[in-house]
Amino acid sequence: MKTDKFLLFLTMLYLFSAGTFAQKVNTSNNNLQYFGTNLPEIVPERFKLGLVKDDYQFYASPTFNSDFTEVCWTPNFNDNFNHGGMVASKFENGSWSKPYVLRFLDSTYSHRSPFFHFIGKRFYFQAYKSNVQGFDQMEKFYCVERTSNGWSKAFLLDTILNKYSVHWQFSLDRQNNLYFGGDLRGKENTGGIYYSKCDNGKYLEPVLIFKNTVLSDAVFGPAISPDGSYILFARIHPRGSTNPRIFSIYISFKNKDNSWTEPKDLGERLKMDGNQPRISPDGKYIFFIGNDGLSYWVSAKIIEELRPKE
Repeated sequence: MKTDKFLLFLTMLYLFSAGTFAQKVNTSNNNLQYFGTNLPEIVPERFKLGLVKDDYQFYASPTFNSDFTEVCWTPNFNDNFNHGGMVASKFENGSWSKPYVLRFLDSTYSHRSPFFHFIGKRFYFQAYKSNVQGFDQMEKFYCVERTSNGWSKAFLLDTILNKYSVHWQFSLDRQNNLYFGGDLRGKENTGGIYYSKCDNGKYLEPVLIFKNTVLSDAVFGPAISPDGSYILFARIHPRGSTNPRIFSIYISFKNKDNSWTEPKDLGERLKMDGNQPRISPDGKYIFFIGNDGLSYWVSAKIIEELRPKE
């Protein structure tokens, strides 16, 4: 608990320290949903929130709600894995609010890896007891629903998912089907990207769709497109070392029979490595975190030449 409280204090101190809001939103640009920044083409550019310092590092990429009036992310201060929490901002009265810490469970829980559903009625995140240490932190999926008074109380997404060790980002498509990286707790060679279908509000047994053993390295952090036609995920790159790790973003397209094409490395097209991809609610942009910990974005047009022909 002490660690989590210190983390919140550190987050707020960083956000509100001198110079945090030095970069003002460009109100002359009508692109206010993206903080007035210039929209990228097929060459990645830094995504500057306009709310934090230029050297601000991310643990989970920004996620926007469906009408682009809310944004949320997880910071990374790169100090002995002291990363976590959720920070958010709202677009109100013509401008974005100062960032604030977003919390749904009590102070014994650490929150991370937020995700706004593409339709906008739900908000998802991972949480775990702060006094549990190590990478296997018993992270679980939680959800809140939009109500007339704001958000509902947080609830576990489904107990069938609790037997999986999960970590880093996850995502859902418009039909609420879940995609996540992890493995069955205590079972070897079960790691990879999983898919769990939502059937009348209940989640079915997850299916392993991309295996670590087949791809030779750990894969994680899936981002499904709004229409479910393609998926992005991160992979520890074969040429990378463990300190620092080098990640690359891969893409796979869904076939008509619901199988997936062989994943392809986007690194050469992006001309850089990255991880933790996110896709904007309108499907037009891809966000990711560079190996420098900074946030980047690129037009989703970059993938069109890779898309299988009908």
